[in-house]
Order: sequence, then C-alpha cells, then structure tokens
Amino acid sequence: MAISLKKGGSVNLSKKEPALKKILIGLGWEMTQGQNIDLDASIFMINAQGKLPTEEYFVFYNNLKSPDGGLQHTGDNRTGVGDDDDEMILANLPLISSQVQEVLIVVSIHEAEARRHHFGLLHDAYIRLVDVESNREILRYDLDAEFGNCTEIEFGRLRNEGGEWHFIASGLGSKTGLQTYVDKYI
Repeated sequence: MAISLKKGGSVNLSKKEPALKKILIGLGWEMTQGQNIDLDASIFMINAQGKLPTEEYFVFYNNLKSPDGGLQHTGDNRTGVGDDDDEMILANLPLISSQVQEVLIVVSIHEAEARRHHFGLLHDAYIRLVDVESNREILRYDLDAEFGNCTEIEFGRLRNEGGEWHFIASGLGSKTGLQTYVDKYI
C-alpha cells in the first residue's frame, strides 16, 4: 500500500524500499471544465552549494535528460487530458551524480500571467513515486486547494542524505514565475 503524505511530510525511501533503484515521478492534475492550461514539470538538480552543478542539470521540456543520465523527462503534455499522470520524470537513483544533493520538482503554468491562468483552475493535483521494476506506487502526495492564485508549485524534493534518498512533500506555491527558480539555482 502506498504511503499518503501531507505537506511537509517525508519518507526515507532507502529504508522503506531498500531495493529501489528506478522510480517514475508522476505528476497529475485535472482541469476545471472549459479550461485549457499548459503545465510544465521542471527539475532542478541541486548541489551542496544550493546551485545546479551546470545548466544541464535543469531538466525540463527543452532539456529532457540530465548529463549524468540519472533523470529523464518524458516530454511536455500541453493539454492535461487523460486520467493518468500528465507529466513524468524517470529517475535512476544510482546514476544521479554524487554532486547532486537535492532534486527539486516544480510544476509551473506556461505563460500564466499573459493567459491569466493559475492553479485555482485545476483540481486533484498530485505527485506520486512508482517503483519502475514492480510498477507499484510507493507514495503519493495529493495537493489541496490552497494554491488558488499560484502560478507555480514546488511539489516535492528528493534529497540525498548520506547516501540515503528521502522524499519531502513540499507543497510550496508562488506567483513569481518559473524564472525565479531558474535565477535562484543557476
């Protein structure tokens, strides 16, 4: 049975799932009827100094794979149509560079300000981790409705602490744009 996390909750994946090597990070949401919103998943692979080792460690729809081969974005879903994950990132934990201490998972709304889009136009947003080898959901974090005016949300973080991988359900929303994250970590 999958662990259900609340905001701020965390799980030591290395202890809970010691054989875990490859995970699918699934991000999903449903749109309010009549809306067409383009959401984008972005990954920031952060080192001990709180920065990307190089720009190539920013994984998103224009850079689908990290240079170490540890993370791969499966591509941009511009419509959000369907019942399954809307965007997915594949992570091969042993391949993630030892320089990387944290993997930050952010979902932003493309051209949010110009289109006057915000997360209040969505519902049932979630992030889940799935063991690729067994296709079993390990954990799930369902975001609640507190992000109504936000244009981007930090869904969660994978953190490497002494060789053990932890997942933290962040649930941090903002209205400053994805560029704020890029400026902070590059």
